[in-house]
Amino acid sequence: QPMSSIWHVARKEMAAFFSSLAAFIFIGVFLAVCLFVFFWVETFFARNIADVRPLFEWMPLLLIFLVSALTMRLWSEERRSGTLEFLMTSPVRPVYLVLGKFFASLGLIAIALALTLPLPITVSLLGPLDWGPVAGGYVATLCLAAAYISIGLFVSARTDNQVVGLIVTALICGAFYLVGSDALTKLFGNWGGEALKLLGSGSRFESITRGVIDLRDIYYYLSILGVFLVLNVYALERHRWSESGHRSRHFYWQAGAALLIANLLAANTWLHQVNWARIDLTEGRIYSVSDTTRAYLAQLEEPLLIR
Repeated sequence: QPMSSIWHVARKEMAAFFSSLAAFIFIGVFLAVCLFVFFWVETFFARNIADVRPLFEWMPLLLIFLVSALTMRLWSEERRSGTLEFLMTSPVRPVYLVLGKFFASLGLIAIALALTLPLPITVSLLGPLDWGPVAGGYVATLCLAAAYISIGLFVSARTDNQVVGLIVTALICGAFYLVGSDALTKLFGNWGGEALKLLGSGSRFESITRGVIDLRDIYYYLSILGVFLVLNVYALERHRWSESGHRSRHFYWQAGAALLIANLLAANTWLHQVNWARIDLTEGRIYSVSDTTRAYLAQLEEPLLIR
């Protein structure tokens, strides 16, 4: 039973998180940094604006280090303690092991995010709060965390040194963030900067936190998630081959993994042309053209330039 196997692995990993101090340290640090940024760095009360954008502005950078610390031991500890060989010879397929560890990590982050809900609720009591960007912020955080977790799982499966896993995961996640950051896009022209923003995890994150759920942004994170989960399963399969000596299936696994990764990445190019699959959650739909404006635009008989 695939779902029961995934659930069993996820429950085991979640129990391991809370049986030690790992889960409590992660949640405590996450909440402490969020509160510090919200009230101190972004000076919420001095801004005199009823919104929770400061809660999510620093989230891409915060998740880089927290997710790296969370995932660095998931496979490295199995390799160091020698239990990975036992798992590879168990009847549970590697894909179920990967998904179980993934959902356990994502569940821990979801719990930490749920504990931040009193912030927007309190802000809504102080002033009129637009819940669209709030919902977008939580969706963007979960998508970004899922992508980072998949990267951390793959890196952890490739090394038995937890410190190396932490550093390499942070570097890869940081590279995805820097590609679309303003510090890098400003060095290129308009076309080059826009192209880099399409590749950056931070720029996609900002797009969703506005309160606009775009299929292209969601799939961007799903493609990263899919690519690194495939690489993770492939890395575990390679470990199984080295133990059992069955090499006849190597080519099929390599070709299948490469083809699946290529399709996951190529779908981003195809979806780039789809600009209608979006939901504007903001109050008043401020990021969408109104029906009245569309009617006026339809009546234009020649190009109109507005400065």
